[in-house]
Amino acid sequence: MTFKYSRWLTLSVMFASLILCSACASIGMQQAQNSVNATSFDSRTYQDNIQLSGKISVRYEKDNKPQQLPGSFEWEQSGQHLRINLLSPLGQTLARITLDDSRAILEQEGQSPRYAQNLDQLLQESLGWSLPVAGMRDWLQGFIPQENGQRQALIRVDQTLQNSGWTLRYASWQDHTDLPKRIELSRYTQQAGNVSISIFIQAPNP
Repeated sequence: MTFKYSRWLTLSVMFASLILCSACASIGMQQAQNSVNATSFDSRTYQDNIQLSGKISVRYEKDNKPQQLPGSFEWEQSGQHLRINLLSPLGQTLARITLDDSRAILEQEGQSPRYAQNLDQLLQESLGWSLPVAGMRDWLQGFIPQENGQRQALIRVDQTLQNSGWTLRYASWQDHTDLPKRIELSRYTQQAGNVSISIFIQAPNP
């Protein structure tokens, strides 16, 4: 009887230890999850006035054939006013986009300026592919708009998320600023099939 009781006691202690370890692990995992959730956003300040430049490469479909447009961009933002230049690999201006309080304007070499209220739709119809300018106001600075209208700054890690119908991957960040370095955008559109936009942001001058 003594042997059986001792063996039963040993098994009971081992079982209790396993339960305790499991509980500790669950608590640890929950604490880690809470920590991740608590630091999903950063405390950076959004810049209403900013100038950015870099490389851009667009891949889309036209007549069921893949197309690719490499080049560069210049982004000048002042409050709600916006000016974007899209340049060829040789530095030639392919398109100039202007947005003010009342309208959007698209200027292309050898063509009359085009005006519209909806900039994204204007670019889709004119360029043949989507350039989500409204979203890029936030995304280029590493911010994501929330349902309450507030902007939240993303933490500086490689991450993929969904926003405004686009899949965003923040692949890398600048070394000495809080700006992203490489952003990959993708979505499916009826007009241009699968659209993928690779954006490389140059570090601003100190």
